[in-house]
Amino acid sequence: MKKLIWMLVLLSSLLTACGKQDEVRDEPVDKISKINLELGIAYMRERKYPEAMDNLQRAKDYNPDDPRIYSALALLYDRIGESDKAESTFEKAISMDENDSMTRNNYGAFLCKNGRYKEAYTQYKAALDNPLYTTPEYAHTNAGLCAVRSKDPEKAETEFRAALQKNPKFSIALFQMAKLSYEKDRMLQTRAYLQRFAEVSEPGPASLWLSIRVEKKLGDKNAVASQSLLLKAKYPDSEETRQLLDTEQHE
Repeated sequence: MKKLIWMLVLLSSLLTACGKQDEVRDEPVDKISKINLELGIAYMRERKYPEAMDNLQRAKDYNPDDPRIYSALALLYDRIGESDKAESTFEKAISMDENDSMTRNNYGAFLCKNGRYKEAYTQYKAALDNPLYTTPEYAHTNAGLCAVRSKDPEKAETEFRAALQKNPKFSIALFQMAKLSYEKDRMLQTRAYLQRFAEVSEPGPASLWLSIRVEKKLGDKNAVASQSLLLKAKYPDSEETRQLLDTEQHE
C-alpha cells in the first residue's frame, strides 16, 4: 500500500569513497541534496532506517526548501512509529506544495491506517483533483483499500473500478476486485479478474489460494489440482498453504 511513485534511479557515483569527498564539495548544493534524497529513499526501501534518516536529514540541511525531502521524511517517521512527527512533516510538505499528489496520496494512506477515514478521503480527493497527476490509479486504489478497511464495500468497488479505468493493468486493483467479487459470490467475475491479474503479476500465495477456492466452487478439478501444486511448491511456508493443507485433511 505499499510505493514511492516519484522515486528516481540511484546514481552510480554516490558518496562511497573518502577520496572523492573534496570533489563532492564542489558540486552544486541542489545536486548534493538530490543524491542524499535518493540514498535516503533507497535505504528506506531496504529497511535500513538509521541510514535513511541520516541521508534525508543531510538532504534537508543542503536544501531545506525541497518539499520532496519532507514527504520522504514523513514516510520514514511513519515507518519507525513516530506518528506525530510523520503527520506534522506530511503537513509541512503539503504546505510547501499543495499540488503534490504523491504526498497527498501517501498522507491519505497514513490517515486511513490510523482510522481517520474522512480526512484520508479528503487527501485522496485533493490528489485526484490535480489534472497533472500522472498516476491517479494509486490514489483511487488507496481510497478503495481505505473503504475496505472502513467496511464500505460499495465505495471500495467504485474506487477500484476507477483505478482500472485509468490503468486496466494495475495489478493491485485487479486483485482487490477479485476479492470483492468473491465475497459477493460472483465466481465467474472473480475468475476473470484473477486471469487479468495473472497476466500482469507473478501469482503470490494470496492470489493462488483465492484461485483455488474459486475453481472449487466452479467445479474445475484440474485447475484446483494445478493451482494447489503451485501454491505448495512455491510457498510451502505460507499461511495460505497451511489453510490449503487443513482443508485437504478435512475433505
